[in-house]
Amino acid sequence: MQASTTAANIRRKEIIKLAANKALELPILPSGYWFHQDLRDNFYYAAHLFAYCADKEFECDWNEEQREKAKEIALTMLKNVLVLQEVNPHDPMYGHWPLNLRDNPQEAKPHFLPVELMGCLLILFYNKYQHELPLDVKNDCLQAITHIYKSDVYKHPLKNMHHHEAKHTSLKILLGDFFNNADLVEQGLQLAQKQLNHIRKFGFKEYGAHPWFWHWVQAFTCVWESVENTDVKSTMSDLLDYLWRLRAVYYLQGTWAGPHSRQLRHDSPRDRNTLLDYIQFGDFSLPAEIVRLEGSALYTYEVSQDIVQSATNRTQPVEIKRKIQFAHADDIVTEEAHTYVYITPDYAVGGIWERIREFDNEQKRWDITLPLTQGESANQAFFFHPGEKYVPGDDRHASSFGEVMFHKDTVIQIWNVPADYKEAFPDILGCLPKGEWKLEKDRGYGKVEDCFIIFQLINEYSWEEKRDRISITSPLTSNWSGVVMEIVSFRDGVDLGIMDLESFSKLVNEKNKSCFTFDDTAKKMTVSYVTWRNEIVKFTLDNQGNLNRLVNDGELTFADYPVI
Repeated sequence: MQASTTAANIRRKEIIKLAANKALELPILPSGYWFHQDLRDNFYYAAHLFAYCADKEFECDWNEEQREKAKEIALTMLKNVLVLQEVNPHDPMYGHWPLNLRDNPQEAKPHFLPVELMGCLLILFYNKYQHELPLDVKNDCLQAITHIYKSDVYKHPLKNMHHHEAKHTSLKILLGDFFNNADLVEQGLQLAQKQLNHIRKFGFKEYGAHPWFWHWVQAFTCVWESVENTDVKSTMSDLLDYLWRLRAVYYLQGTWAGPHSRQLRHDSPRDRNTLLDYIQFGDFSLPAEIVRLEGSALYTYEVSQDIVQSATNRTQPVEIKRKIQFAHADDIVTEEAHTYVYITPDYAVGGIWERIREFDNEQKRWDITLPLTQGESANQAFFFHPGEKYVPGDDRHASSFGEVMFHKDTVIQIWNVPADYKEAFPDILGCLPKGEWKLEKDRGYGKVEDCFIIFQLINEYSWEEKRDRISITSPLTSNWSGVVMEIVSFRDGVDLGIMDLESFSKLVNEKNKSCFTFDDTAKKMTVSYVTWRNEIVKFTLDNQGNLNRLVNDGELTFADYPVI
C-alpha cells in the first residue's frame, strides 16, 4: 500500500488542512506576526500553510489565486521568524531566537528554548521543500541553519536525560548530516543510543508529560525522516518504537491515562493535545481546535499496526504496573516511583503512588479518565488540595500533602494538611465531567458517558456547574480530609442490577454507609471501602506519615512493578 493511501496519511492530510485553514483565520498583528507569546507558533503555522499550498500530496482544495495568496502569507511569516535569529557569532546567544516577542519583536531577547524543536523542524522543512521555496526564503532558511551549526546551541553533554537533551541530540545528527560532518553524526548517534539504553534500563521519567513526551517523539522523527545513514535510521526506529509503544500502553481513545509529570492547562481537565494521536490512532473525532501544532502533519512516519491495534482495540481490562527510577547520565538512581493504571475499554483509573517534586509543580497525581467522546466536557475526574502556583479556576498545582491508594476501579486519597497551609488553602477541590449527577451532602453519584461514577468525601461540599465541568469545593474542617472515587461501566453494572442512578446509589450505599474513621488518640485516618466487585479496600494514614494499604486483608507491595 502506498503511503498516500494509508489511514494515518489520510488523517495527516486532514490535520494539515485544519492547520492551514486555522492559519488563514489568525489575525496578523501590526508587527507582522500571528503570535507574540511564543515565536515558535508563527513558524509552525507558516510551515504547515506553505506545505499545504506547495506539496501536491496534500491535495489543496483552494483555487490557484487563493493558494498563491496563502503561500505568500506563509513565506512572509517564515521570513519574519527567521530574521529574529541572533546572528552575531560573538553574542553568547548566537544562533538562538526569542521566545516571547512582547510588544516589540525586534527588541525581544533570545531564549534557549525555540531553537530546540524549531531547529529540528526547520531542517526537516528545508529538506522537504527547498525546491518549492523562492530563492530569498530558501537562502534565509539555509543561513539560519548555518548559524545554528556554527553556534553552541546543541553542544551540550548528556546530563539529565530529559527532553531538552533529546532535541540537542537530534540537532547534532541533523546538522552533521546536513553539513556532511560525519564526526558530528557519529557523536549524535552515540548519544541517541545512550538515551535509548537509559530509558530502557530506568524507565521514562518524564511520564505522561505533555508536551515533553511529544518533543522526544518529534525530534527523533525529524532525524528518521531526514537522515539515510543506516545506523542512525536503525537507532531512530528503535527509539520511536519504544516511545510509541509507551504511548499505546497509556492510550484510551485520544486520552493519556494515568499520572503526568507535567500537565498543562490545555490538557486538564480535558485532553486537547491530540493531533499526533489522531494521525496515528484515529479512533476519535477530528479535533476542532489546535492547542499545540508543532510539527504534527509534517511527518510521514507511521507506527506499526501491532502498536495501533494494542492502543485502539482494547477488549479486556488490564492493570499496568511500572517502576520508574530517576537517574541522570551517570546512572546513579536518586529516586524511585511506581505508577499504576487500570485501563478498560470504557475508562481508566490510576496515578503515581509517590508524590514527586516536578517542574512548576505541574504533576497530575491521579484521575479517572474517560474517552474523548463527550463534546467539550472534561474527560477527567479527580480531587486535589491546591498548592504552590495554584490559580483559582485552573484545576492543577496540587499541594504536597496526602497519600493515595489505587485498586482497579477505585482510588482513595487522604490529606493531612498542616495548619499554616490550611489557612492559605482551606479547601479540597474536585473536578467532575458533565453528565447526570445526583449530588448529596458528602457524596455524589454520576452517570457519565457509558459509566457510573461515585465519590465520597469526609466533609460536606458545595458545587458549581461550569461550561465544561462540575467544580466541587469541600472545606477543611480540620487538618484531615479524604475522598473515595469508584467507577463502573454500564456493561458491568447491568450484571449488578444497576440500571440508573437510583439503583447505582442504592447499591453503593448498601455496601458503604460511612467509609471514614478517625482515631483521635492515634491521630490517624482509616478509609474502608467495599467496591462493586465486593473487594474490601482499606487505607490507613497517621500524622507521622505512616500508612497501611490492604486489599481483602492482603498488604499491597511493589514487588510486581517492573521497569519497562
